[in-house]
Amino acid sequence: MTVRDETAIIPRLRAMKRPNADPWGEDWYAPDELDINRKRLPRFFDLLPWVVPGLVMGLVGGIGIGRPALWSDELATWGMATTPWAGMFKILQYVDLIIGPYYVVAHAWSDLDGASDAAIRVPSLLAMIGAAALVGALGTRLGGRRVGLLAGLLFAVLPGSSRYAQEARVYALVTLFAVLSTFALVSAVKKPHFARYCGYALAVVLLGVLHPIALLLLAAHGWVVFAQYRRQVAAWLSAALLGSLPALPLLYLGNRQKAQVSWIPTPDGQTLLDFPKELAGVTAAGVLLLALGLFSLPLRRRAAFYTAWAILPLLGLFAAGQFTPLFLARYLLFTLPAWALLAAAAVGRVRLVWGLLAVGAVATFGIPQQMAIREPDGHGEAGHDVAAIITDNSHDGDAIVYGMADAGGNWVGRDTITHYVPAAQRPKDVLATKPSRADGNLAAEECQDVAKCLGTPPRVWVIRLGYLPDPLTALDGAKEPVLRERYQVEQVWRPRGFTVALATMTKPAG
Repeated sequence: MTVRDETAIIPRLRAMKRPNADPWGEDWYAPDELDINRKRLPRFFDLLPWVVPGLVMGLVGGIGIGRPALWSDELATWGMATTPWAGMFKILQYVDLIIGPYYVVAHAWSDLDGASDAAIRVPSLLAMIGAAALVGALGTRLGGRRVGLLAGLLFAVLPGSSRYAQEARVYALVTLFAVLSTFALVSAVKKPHFARYCGYALAVVLLGVLHPIALLLLAAHGWVVFAQYRRQVAAWLSAALLGSLPALPLLYLGNRQKAQVSWIPTPDGQTLLDFPKELAGVTAAGVLLLALGLFSLPLRRRAAFYTAWAILPLLGLFAAGQFTPLFLARYLLFTLPAWALLAAAAVGRVRLVWGLLAVGAVATFGIPQQMAIREPDGHGEAGHDVAAIITDNSHDGDAIVYGMADAGGNWVGRDTITHYVPAAQRPKDVLATKPSRADGNLAAEECQDVAKCLGTPPRVWVIRLGYLPDPLTALDGAKEPVLRERYQVEQVWRPRGFTVALATMTKPAG
């Protein structure tokens, strides 16, 4: 009689007559405190592994959600969400088309709930709540209620989870659909049915349309199906291919907009060493999570899904990054649930109380970072501080000039002032001839004759991105020579991510 190999992770070319012994002794079943007398427990206990992580994620992710200022990418989301629909679609022809569907979601949400910092981040929070709940449900499906509860809680308390629960970008939604598609696949391969594979294909559609890079998850899915469910390869392959098709136009058209990712460096060994911190949000928690996860890598079938999910997208994107600028740790946020599940599979072998202590240790390591990401500059840019400087020190008749060639985005300076400084207190944007996001252009258009358009304001504010010892250095176009000729820098502020200068006139024009 042919017996299924319960330890298989590497695909085998033929069935085995005898199974390998489970190297971790899992064939000797250890009772789960949440699974004892399962049939006699109230249904309430079936809800715990997904309800509790969802509630914890909602609590942790919701604390201080509106406090950090929007950073460059979030400002891009805010700008798209507040641009008229026709104008947004016109801009997508030239930039950010690959995440255009996310902008549609953000725009529709802002039409309903407004575009404040907190409101525009709510879709990400809801997505991470759903992801935490599904992590618990998936862990329960493959490893029991104890593993599910611990996996969901581990995911919920990580700083990386709450950071992107408070990020007005696509990554939380991608994480949700990565977990959902994996859960759908587990259901399909365990009880094959056409409707189950249709559900899986739909989840893959949403995953790929939101961020095509996340389709690397399909390599992990295929690996496990080929390794352990050989008879369902055709069904899985059909569903995966159909689910991937809607993302192909985005990949094709987005490939024409490579300039927006050209700054991404080629990944190397240091990139991999930094990956645990980038993924989990703090080095200690990331190392502990990965260390626990490594104990589960050789486990039998229940952990094979997590193993492939955690490892193969990372290796795939690292390899692709050698040839084209693609590798950013946040693009792989959708693998974070896999590491939480692997860690839970490891701590799930001990009593529940010890597993909860492990969750507490991960949460404790993350407390300093949890606090840091909720500071006003916790997302890397101190937009609130910039606005306060302008609001508290501007005078009637002041002008403002932006560095349009600074690394970080030529829309960021203007968007920061527009979003955070009341209109009545904004210095006059004397060089702008067209506003941001007009006629298909993301950035504002500026007057080429700087000397003429600048005029003779007594004071000029200069907004630059990054830390600059001299705020006028390399100011684009004719701005630097004109300002150096007519003005003297009187005061400089350097809030995180910006250099703000106030220059006063020393020599009238002409």
